[in-house]
Amino acid sequence: MLLVMGVVDGLGRLLEPWSSLYRNSPAVRTTLTFLHLAGIFLGGGFAIATDRETFIAVAARLSGQIRHLQHLHTIHRPVILGLVIAISSGFLLFLADIETFARSWVFWVKMTLLALLLANGYLLSRTENALRQSEQPDSPLLWARLRYISGASIALWLTLILAGTLLMSA
Repeated sequence: MLLVMGVVDGLGRLLEPWSSLYRNSPAVRTTLTFLHLAGIFLGGGFAIATDRETFIAVAARLSGQIRHLQHLHTIHRPVILGLVIAISSGFLLFLADIETFARSWVFWVKMTLLALLLANGYLLSRTENALRQSEQPDSPLLWARLRYISGASIALWLTLILAGTLLMSA
């Protein structure tokens, strides 16, 4: 543990020019905060809206389910773009105050939630592909899995926002 904290302290000294720029520039702080929130709203907004549509599609007839799968396939790009923006800006925010964030249990909870969200997205993509390529695109088992994944997605996005709010309040 001491070695890790020594590394964190060393990185903090190495990153002092960036930390100083961040601390002393309202424009940099505002821009990074905006990018971080915009990425979350972009990715999470598209994801949560589509998760809601998945709940509706589960109960739909086959033609509605097939349309939903086609729509679901088009949503990955804006969700990934939002995640890239949020993760990139979040990394810069982390580097601006590495000594605080690296020691914060809330930060590590948030990173764990992010990892779970990414894993959930991977499962969603795999399930969607299985349904699209299936001889039985109305498979109750796969649609139930997709419904569960969509519920987990909503919960993870919202919990991630809560963790970020707690992190900024601490």
